[in-house]
Amino acid sequence: MNWFGPQQQKQEGPAKTDHDILREHHKFLRTEADDDGSWESRLAKRYYDRLYREYVICDLQKYKEAKVGMRWRTEAEVVQGKGQFVCGNKKCSNRGSGLRSYEVNFKYVEGGQVKQALVKVRLCEGCAYKLNYKHIKAWRKKQKKKK
Repeated sequence: MNWFGPQQQKQEGPAKTDHDILREHHKFLRTEADDDGSWESRLAKRYYDRLYREYVICDLQKYKEAKVGMRWRTEAEVVQGKGQFVCGNKKCSNRGSGLRSYEVNFKYVEGGQVKQALVKVRLCEGCAYKLNYKHIKAWRKKQKKKK
């Protein structure tokens, strides 16, 4: 006999949070075909619509391995000027006239498919060196070989 109503089915494992759903359904660039009408897809689209897609913020921690992470700016970063008036590197906060804009062909893997997008990033001189580290190193090696 059940005193407290019908027995509830217990969910196996921890429940999914909104953050988990965003991690599964977020896309760097979304198209109309990506929206299947599910609640998870609508949540990911709502988050994507709130991003500012003029400049990206990049993570240059593994620049020597030629691994650069990029993401769109959030509203708080736009208000602070991060990525436009402040260097777009995640760990750098240089301001001023030394910033330059770069258009980068960002190649990434999403959903098992290799994709690419042309994005804009503003970096200081030191971070621009990190972004182009692989190409500069190859150029120097080539010049050294010529001599």
